[in-house]
Amino acid sequence: MTETDATNRPLEMVPRFIPYMEKYRVYQIFKDMLKDLLINLPKDHLKHMKIFLHRYSQSCKDADRIILLVSPELEHIDHPCTVREARCLQQDGVLPTVTLALMPTPPQAPPSDNLLTSARSFFQQDFEGLKFAYKATLKEVYIDSEDEIEKISTKCFNAIRACAAGAQGPYQGHHVVGAPGVYRVLVIGPRGSGRRSQALALAKHFRLVYLHFDDLLSEAKAKTDEFGQKLRQHEPSVQVKAVIVKRRILLKDCIDNGWVLVGFPMSGKEFELLDNTPTPPNRIIILNVDASTCKSRRLSRGVDWCSGDEAPLGSGSRVMRHPRDDEAQLETELDNYFSEALAELRAAAGITAVEFDASQSFDGVQVKLQAAVMAAPSFDIECGAQLCHVRAD
Repeated sequence: MTETDATNRPLEMVPRFIPYMEKYRVYQIFKDMLKDLLINLPKDHLKHMKIFLHRYSQSCKDADRIILLVSPELEHIDHPCTVREARCLQQDGVLPTVTLALMPTPPQAPPSDNLLTSARSFFQQDFEGLKFAYKATLKEVYIDSEDEIEKISTKCFNAIRACAAGAQGPYQGHHVVGAPGVYRVLVIGPRGSGRRSQALALAKHFRLVYLHFDDLLSEAKAKTDEFGQKLRQHEPSVQVKAVIVKRRILLKDCIDNGWVLVGFPMSGKEFELLDNTPTPPNRIIILNVDASTCKSRRLSRGVDWCSGDEAPLGSGSRVMRHPRDDEAQLETELDNYFSEALAELRAAAGITAVEFDASQSFDGVQVKLQAAVMAAPSFDIECGAQLCHVRAD
């Protein structure tokens, strides 16, 4: 028997197949099939797999199995209430698909000189242990004291729908069905909205590849091939811009780790070209900031002409305004964005876009941005139903 050398034919997954598997839950089917085989241990594996796939195609998905964990502050402690009880349930095969942790809305932490965590009661420690025991399927639901039963039911229902449709990937938490996936995030906003700094922080948090179209264009122009020579001679068209972005997001680091893109698209046509790529974005976030705020932010910034670092104007003798921040040019760009580009992008994205106010503090916007990325898509691609329009605020 000849020995097979796997290095002679390295196998790589086609980029277009990755979003296909995410869309049709192929990973979930494989996981459920493997679990069913291990539980039943059939003599005829092929026949058992055929029967399983036939039943799976008719049922689409298992029924939701929900466990409620109630915080001690709400004074409605139920079973399970300790980690030992949770482990016993797990050993007996009581495994939920969704775990809802009902807890009061956490207050904003006041500044403190003591870095140690404050003392917690035994009930609070048990609740934190329960959250860790069910972390793979956990979804936190914040309940306020003035909430009525109907509002609490709506919050729980939305959390269950979010768990059923969500997807997370490497370094991005646990997926509720064990299916791998990656975040491909598109951050849209005008200049001065903080899109670049917010995207950098987001990429660092989720270990994504940060992409800015201006950087991609500069790299493409610097190349010595025929494509780079044409870019140096002529301004790129809409199709050429899409090709530049497509080439970058099809590289292995973007396919394996995901990416966050800023600066493209800036029109409905560009959005359609990006959406038709083999790996289109699966998270679309629009930062809403009024034109006056964007203008004041950009005009108050300067650049150290020696080091290239950003600094407030007037903070030093070497700090000067960036040539791109010319007031007339900035007004033209903002007017074009708010009068034409924003409406086209909203129409092209449809219900898949998440919008929120980005004029707040940096940390506040970043928290909303991370929540919008981790939340479920606004279109349930498993059952083909449109969810409510998602807003992070």
